[in-house]
Amino acid sequence: MGAQYGFAVITDIRISNVRGRCWGAAFAGPNLLELLVESDQASYRVGDILMGKIERVLPGLGCVFVALELGHSGFLPIDETRYSELFALDASPTADDRNLSHALHVGSPILVQVVRAQEGDKGPRLSRRVSLTSPLVVYVPSGQGVSVSHKIKDPATRERLIDLGRAFLKGHAGALVFRTLAGRTTDTELIQAVHGLSDQGLSLVARSKRSQTIRCVEATPRAPLRWLAEWQNPNLTSVTVDNDVDFNRMHDYLKSAPYEMPLLCRVQADTAQVYQRDFQAQVERLLDRRVPLPSGGYLVIDETEALVAIDVNTGSFVGGGTGERSYFQTNLEAALVIPDELRLRQLAGMIVIDFIDLVRHEDQQLVRDQLVQALTNHGMRCVVSEFSRLGLIELSRTKLGPSLKRAIDPKRSGGDSAKASAQRLFGINAVTHIQDWLGGFQQELNMSHDLVIEVSANADTLRQLVDDPIFLQVSGKSGVSLSVHLQANPFMGFEIKVNGQPVALSVGGNEVV
Repeated sequence: MGAQYGFAVITDIRISNVRGRCWGAAFAGPNLLELLVESDQASYRVGDILMGKIERVLPGLGCVFVALELGHSGFLPIDETRYSELFALDASPTADDRNLSHALHVGSPILVQVVRAQEGDKGPRLSRRVSLTSPLVVYVPSGQGVSVSHKIKDPATRERLIDLGRAFLKGHAGALVFRTLAGRTTDTELIQAVHGLSDQGLSLVARSKRSQTIRCVEATPRAPLRWLAEWQNPNLTSVTVDNDVDFNRMHDYLKSAPYEMPLLCRVQADTAQVYQRDFQAQVERLLDRRVPLPSGGYLVIDETEALVAIDVNTGSFVGGGTGERSYFQTNLEAALVIPDELRLRQLAGMIVIDFIDLVRHEDQQLVRDQLVQALTNHGMRCVVSEFSRLGLIELSRTKLGPSLKRAIDPKRSGGDSAKASAQRLFGINAVTHIQDWLGGFQQELNMSHDLVIEVSANADTLRQLVDDPIFLQVSGKSGVSLSVHLQANPFMGFEIKVNGQPVALSVGGNEVV
């Protein structure tokens, strides 16, 4: 990519809304960096601040279960590590997490924040170390001190931010964490952001004390506004949206932003279907368990309840040297591709990679170094093991929510192909499937007998068909008579007849005539 994702090189954001699910993709030039989905179903998101009630205290397991509004119980660890650098200064027994279990009582209200979204039957993971976030700064009301993003390398910039934070905290409680974007921002903008978060914190405390009933005290912005805040960086130049509701929400947000924001673009209605088809193609690829490698090898990615297994295979790659050199080259390519797939598929937790066996320890070390460097370049914090005796590498990545596959299919049916799952998610696209059928039918067009093909559809579908090159190519074939008929009802489906007989199209397991 030239520049590293970890240093914020996103230049384009694309937002789509498909059947009640908001899709967002972030790009650096032509490279897809991240693909996210958010359902309109009621659920807690990472960052939501909740008032819950203690349901069970289990000191032996080091956890507390908290009753929440939407029915799930949240998991709260007694020993917390979140923002550990902001809590190390307070060593008093009353603040020690290990003594927390003695102060907690079943039925007591407690203010918590979601740090990992619920997944399947598992409720959300919670933290008492509530934080308030802006694109520039994180404010932790119960913490102490100032911290600066490790991605800000310049010593003078780090010192400037620490001095600014300490000056502010002389008259205020809490702790500050300056994010990467703060290193490129003026002191005036930073002070404005810090004051805004401080005021938000005072309001949060007041509202949490006013009523201690189980509820959501403060929800994080929903997509796509949340994605815009997360992906904001100086290189971001454009945000493209394909529906009016999200466009208007983002337009209002961008108008009120205190700093320079990217250009907001609206996809025209006549091209929105093509735009969504591109998202569908991205999803189909990411739902497929097989991933090709540049030289002919491939990965097989399987997601289970306990872990993610990645198998590396040589496939058709034979190389120009020995078999050992081919194995080594395939492993190097896999080490570069795997971080991309982890990010795009939102895979986390325990991940086991079965590289092709290598005889030389030096080759193994080069493959591992390549993997670690690629993970670093993508801004992904992982713990990576050495090669095991069986040729495996294990890595652990913090899980914040469900994977892309499980976000799309919470019931985890897993029986459909990637294409069928994407079709079911995005809905039946009449144009796409008529074109697919006609494209596959072209081999029959060389038959000796004449074919009479009749297509009946609504105005929008017919308009897109007659503009499609495949459709025009079929209509121009010798021995083919192709006609189109307009259905007066715009909500009617479509129909294809060949020599007077209706043809059934198989779409995502369903037949459409």
